[in-house]
Amino acid sequence: MDDVLCSRKLRRPCSPPLSIDDLPGCMLMEILIRLPLKSLFLCKCVSKQWCTLISAPSFAGFVNRFHASSNSILQRPFSLLFHYHNNEHKMKLLVASEVPGFKSLASSINQCDNDNVDDTVIQASCHDLLLCTKNVVSDDAGSSSMIVYNVINPITGKSVSLPPLRHSRRARIGFIYRFNDNGINDHKQQQVSYRVMRIPEFKGKSTKFKVDIFSSDTGKWSKSVVLCPQGFWLGIFTFVGVPYNGLLFWWSLNERLVGFDPYTSKCCRVFDKPVELEPSRVERLGVCHGALRICQLLGYPYNFAHPKLRVWELKDYDKGGKWCLEHEVYFNQMVSKKSPWLTKYMTNRILYVVVLAYHPYDRDIVYVKIQNKVVSCNMKRKILEVVCDIPLTHLFYNGCNVFNFVLPCWPTPIPSSPS
Repeated sequence: MDDVLCSRKLRRPCSPPLSIDDLPGCMLMEILIRLPLKSLFLCKCVSKQWCTLISAPSFAGFVNRFHASSNSILQRPFSLLFHYHNNEHKMKLLVASEVPGFKSLASSINQCDNDNVDDTVIQASCHDLLLCTKNVVSDDAGSSSMIVYNVINPITGKSVSLPPLRHSRRARIGFIYRFNDNGINDHKQQQVSYRVMRIPEFKGKSTKFKVDIFSSDTGKWSKSVVLCPQGFWLGIFTFVGVPYNGLLFWWSLNERLVGFDPYTSKCCRVFDKPVELEPSRVERLGVCHGALRICQLLGYPYNFAHPKLRVWELKDYDKGGKWCLEHEVYFNQMVSKKSPWLTKYMTNRILYVVVLAYHPYDRDIVYVKIQNKVVSCNMKRKILEVVCDIPLTHLFYNGCNVFNFVLPCWPTPIPSSPS
């Protein structure tokens, strides 16, 4: 009884209950960055404090760094985007995705370019940001053509136009962005900076060549000279630059993978070809499950051997790099349970197959074009599944105009051009 009375004497007066708004900003941030994308959008309506915190430019950087530091790669919905010409010779955008929400992605991208809805062309991509172009227009003197690039986020509908640049036929384009390391309370400073790197066409192998680089920090194009002691050689069908680990990578025709830093205009990484790579062009350079990949089609398309696909992955990136053969599969061994005609077609000795892209997370899946279909190819299970139809056209560019679009944990903000 005495213990009960003593405890009553020591009990403090009742205080008002604490609410989540009483938490420090850093603790509230740690809670919010763990929420799914849809829940985060709803949280903006909870209070003015929450809306200000989530809308700050710094928020996207904290979400990105949190998920990037996790032990496992977070699998996000994604889609393949590529262009084709319709019967009226107008450029159209095709969205190949098994996610219903991506069906409206094409209209969202076109709406970001109100002037030329039918002529918006994607030139490069980096996660959820796209680099697009408008029509090529003549300059004031009318003697040459200028091209205007736009950076677009179709999720937010935001876009920024870059200053016009002299048009260069067959120039290779690379696009990359990174998050700046700003403090949690720095809501005004821009958290994202991006670079566009354009390599004008040059013939043969070169150890020194000119590039055009756009910086979002200055809002201007600049010309630089890049030195590559091992030599760099761009082919006619060279794909766009692949962003990886802060660099832009291209496959060189002298059978090397070369990485450039558009922030310093330097050639930073060079990896020799895999030992098993035969003297034939690389079909696709890309990223799968956080690693660089290349692939090659052999016995294709007009010899007497059945075509097969080889896929290599770059291991030990930080220790000099080592190519490992991940898959080697013959197409005549693959079947389609839902499309018997596809199984029969794969037994032909003469096939026309185009490698479109790697699955961002599944190491066993690549996407290919077979006839007028986008097909998912599971190289481990040897299963083919049709994703969607491609409108009949002879202007498909052999997959050069295919881009990955990955839905982010939080939309990447596009920094406005400096005044």
